[in-house]
Amino acid sequence: MSHLPIAPYMHHILSMLALISLFHADCLAAASAPPLVLARDGRSEYAIVLGAPPTAAERFAAEELALFLKSSTGALLPIVAEPEYSGGRGIFLGRTALAARHGADAAGWGEEEWAIRAADGHLIVTGGRPRGTLYGIYELLERVGGVRFLDARTDHVPRRDAWTVPADLSLRGQPVFCRREIGWARGQPFDVRLRMNSFANAWREIEAKYGYCIKYGGPYTTHTHHRYVADFTDLFDQPDFFARTQRGGRDTQVCMSHPEVRRRFGVALRRYIQKDRQAIREAGTGAPYPRYYSLVPDDGSSGQCFCERCLALANRYGSYAGVVLEFTNEIAEDIARDYPDLVLVTSAYTYYRDIPAGIRPRDNVMVRIAQLGAEFNTAPRRDTLRSMLHPLNAGACAEWEAWSKICPRLDVHDYWGPWGQQVVWPYVNVRGTAETLKFYHEQGLRHFFVEAALSDHRFYSFPDLQYYVGARLLLDPRQPVEPLIDEFLTLYYGPAAPAMRQLLEYIEGRQGEEPAMLATVPPRNRAYFDRAFFVEADALLAEAETRAGGDPDVTARVRQERLPLDETMLFLWDALARPGDWPFARDAVADRLEGLYAATYAKCGGRSDARVAADRARLAYLRELPPLPPRFADKQVLNLCGPLLTLVSGAGRPVPRGRAADPDAVLGQAWRIEEHVWTEDRSAQHEKPPQFGLSDTQQTPEFLVRRVLSPNEIPADERYHWHYVGRMQATPTMYFYAHHSWVFDQRLFAAYNAALPEQKHYDAYISLKLEGPAYVPGSKRPNAFSVDRLILVETTPAEAPP
Repeated sequence: MSHLPIAPYMHHILSMLALISLFHADCLAAASAPPLVLARDGRSEYAIVLGAPPTAAERFAAEELALFLKSSTGALLPIVAEPEYSGGRGIFLGRTALAARHGADAAGWGEEEWAIRAADGHLIVTGGRPRGTLYGIYELLERVGGVRFLDARTDHVPRRDAWTVPADLSLRGQPVFCRREIGWARGQPFDVRLRMNSFANAWREIEAKYGYCIKYGGPYTTHTHHRYVADFTDLFDQPDFFARTQRGGRDTQVCMSHPEVRRRFGVALRRYIQKDRQAIREAGTGAPYPRYYSLVPDDGSSGQCFCERCLALANRYGSYAGVVLEFTNEIAEDIARDYPDLVLVTSAYTYYRDIPAGIRPRDNVMVRIAQLGAEFNTAPRRDTLRSMLHPLNAGACAEWEAWSKICPRLDVHDYWGPWGQQVVWPYVNVRGTAETLKFYHEQGLRHFFVEAALSDHRFYSFPDLQYYVGARLLLDPRQPVEPLIDEFLTLYYGPAAPAMRQLLEYIEGRQGEEPAMLATVPPRNRAYFDRAFFVEADALLAEAETRAGGDPDVTARVRQERLPLDETMLFLWDALARPGDWPFARDAVADRLEGLYAATYAKCGGRSDARVAADRARLAYLRELPPLPPRFADKQVLNLCGPLLTLVSGAGRPVPRGRAADPDAVLGQAWRIEEHVWTEDRSAQHEKPPQFGLSDTQQTPEFLVRRVLSPNEIPADERYHWHYVGRMQATPTMYFYAHHSWVFDQRLFAAYNAALPEQKHYDAYISLKLEGPAYVPGSKRPNAFSVDRLILVETTPAEAPP
C-alpha cells in the first residue's frame, strides 16, 4: 500500500521549548546541517541505547523502535544499555547521561511528557515516567517513519530506503487530554500505540511495559455509593443514613446531608486507600498508587433524598447538584489532610446535573459531566449522535459552559451510541466528534471517557474510522480532522477508498435531513431511511467491493459496513418492499447479515454463547416477521416481540429466569417468571393477582394505567391470550410493566417520535399466559407468569377505548 504524505499536526507543545521541525521534506532541505541518517539501504550506523536502569516501558519502547525500523528499512539496530555502550552513533532512550548533559534528564517532567532531540550526531528520545519515553517513540515512528496504527490487526509501515531527521531537531510535547479512553478496548499493544491510557472505564490495570495506565482506586470508577455501603456494613447500619423517598420510605441511596454519613464515608475511603496501597506493595509490580477515587452517587434517574436537610440544601443551591457537591467537598477537605495529592471524583448526571449556585468544587474535586441523550428514562437534553455545536445541542453547550466556570477539574462520561434504541441503524458522527472534542478542550476538560462498545444495538457505521480519528484528536483536538479522515480512508480501504468516502458522506448528508434529535426518532419514522437510501448505500458498497480487487482484508473491511445497513433494512423490510420492485431478496440479506455478525464479533474480540443465541433469535425474527393477529391486521401498530421485547428490570438486576423457550409463544420464546423474582431468595408470590400497566417516570410517581386481573378474567386453558392494558400518549419516559414486582418492564421509547409536533396516542395490549394452581385451580403445571408480545395500536383521543 502506498504511503500517504504526513499531514502536519501538533501536540500540546510546552512553551519552554518551541517546535523546530515537523519532519516535512521542505524542513529537511532547509536544515543548516546534514540530517541524521538513522538507517539507509537496510543498514544503520546507530544502536539503540537505553538508560540504566530502564523501566519496562522504556525497554518496550526500544523494542518497538527496532521492530518498526526493521520493517520499514530492513535495518536491525542492536539494543544496548548505556553503561555497555562502546561508542558510535546512538538513539538514546529514557534517562540517559547524554540526555542529562543536554538538559533533558526528564526527572521532573509529566508522566506522559516526551522530547525528541538531535545532539552531536545522536538522537535523544526521553520523557517522564511511566509513559513519556514510550510516547516519544510513537511520535518518532509516526513523524519520521510514516507508521500508522489503523486497527488492532492493521499497521501501515511504508517501506523506505532511509530514515532521516534534521540535525537541529528539537521537539517536546504531551497529549492534551490527561485521561483518554474510548470504551471499546481493542487490545494491546494497539490501544497503547494510539496512546490510550485508561481501560475498562479506568478499572483495569495493564502491564508495566505499556507504562501502566490511569486506574481508579477502590471500590470502582463510578456509581460507588452503594459499594461503600455494601463493603462496610459496620459503618452504614442505621436506617436514617439512607435517603428518604418522596413517599416517606427509605431508598438504597444514602442521605448526603447527614453529618454522620459524611464522616463515615471518609472513614471508608481511608480504608480503600490503605487497601489499594497495601495490595500494590505486596504485588511488587511498581505500579503507581491510584490518584483518583470515585464518590459518584448510584446510577438511576431518581434517588434524591427528600429529608428536610437535603430539601433545604437543594433549595439553597437551586439544584440537587449542590447537595452532591457539598457532600463531596466535605469529604475531600478531610481526605486532603492526609492525602493532599488525591482527587475525589463526583458527577453531574440525571437528577443532579443542573448547575448549582453558591458552591464550587474544591481544588481536589473533579466533576464528571454525563449528558445523556435518549439513553435513559429521562427526557433527552442532548443529541449525543451530533456535534456539541449543533443547534439542537445549544442547551447542552450552555450547561457545559456554566460548569466550566466553577470547576477547577472537569471530566466527561460521553456516549457514541443510541442506548435508547433497540434496532441497529447506520449513522456517522466522525466530524461531529472532532467538533465536540475541540469544544471540550476549550471548556477546560482534560479527562475523557466515552461509551463506544460495539454490541447489540450499537453497531454503527465506520467504527474503525471513528476510533482512529477520536484517538488522534485526544492527543490534540486542535488539529484539522479532514487530513485524518483522508489518511485513514486511503490507508484502510486502498483502491476502495473513493467509494467508501462517498458512502461516508452520503450517510452524513442523509442523516442531516432529520430535524429532530437522531436517537429520539425511531428508525421506522426516519424520513431518510427510504428506498433510495438503501439502494444507493448498497450500490456504493458494491462498487467498493469491486474496487477492492479481491484483496481479502480490504473486502472484509468494506463488507463490515453492510452490518448496520442490512439489519435496518430487515427491520424495515415490510414498509420498504411493499410498493414492489424491491431489488433485494430477504433471505440473501439475512444470510449475509449472519456472516457479518460472526466476522465482526471475531474482529472485535469474540462473543459469548449467550450472544450467539441472541443473534440467532434476532435473525430468525428478521427472516420472517411474525404476522399480526387478525384483530390488529388493519391497524397501524408497533409489534414488540422477539428482539424488540426486552422486559429487563429497570433496576438493572438479572431476572432469575428471564427469556425462556416456550413452544406456545409467538417466536418460541417468552419472558417468564417462575418461582422467584430479583434474587433466588425473593418469592414470585404468584398468589397475588396478576397485574400490568403503564407508568411515566416524569409525569407521576403513580401508575398512569394499572390493570389487575380478577379470577374470572384469567383463562383456564393456560395458553396465551390478549389483554387490554390501557391508553397512552407517547413520551420519552413511558414504561410498560408486568407482574406486581415490576420485575418485567420496558421503556416504550419506540413509540416516541421527537419529529412530530404532537405525539401519537396508542392502545396497549399484552399477550399473557398464566399457568399453575395459583392462577388456574387444579392445574398440575408449575406456577408461571409469561409474556411473549406487546402491541401498541395507534388511536386518537376521540376514539372510544376497546
